[in-house]
Amino acid sequence: MNLISEMHATSHRHGWTGVFLALAICVSGAARAAPTLLKEMPAKGVLRLGEVVYVDDGTCPAGEVKKVTGGNQKAGVARQVECVKRPVGSP
Repeated sequence: MNLISEMHATSHRHGWTGVFLALAICVSGAARAAPTLLKEMPAKGVLRLGEVVYVDDGTCPAGEVKKVTGGNQKAGVARQVECVKRPVGSP
């Protein structure tokens, strides 16, 4: 393979890498754009450690919802619950 053919092949491979990278960024951004909004608190043990969901059960002030972050009983990490402004992109 001569130098020009090798440069073209390398350039072509990197071009597809960029396309796949851009696609991965778009997909991950879309997943974050729509937070999970529930009507009631999830049962104990349902959320993974660090997983975040929002609960609109009417117990927080107007315009706010509960932000629930999953814990782990075995590791001694308690579930965290706090009232926060309704996240952007939630229904």
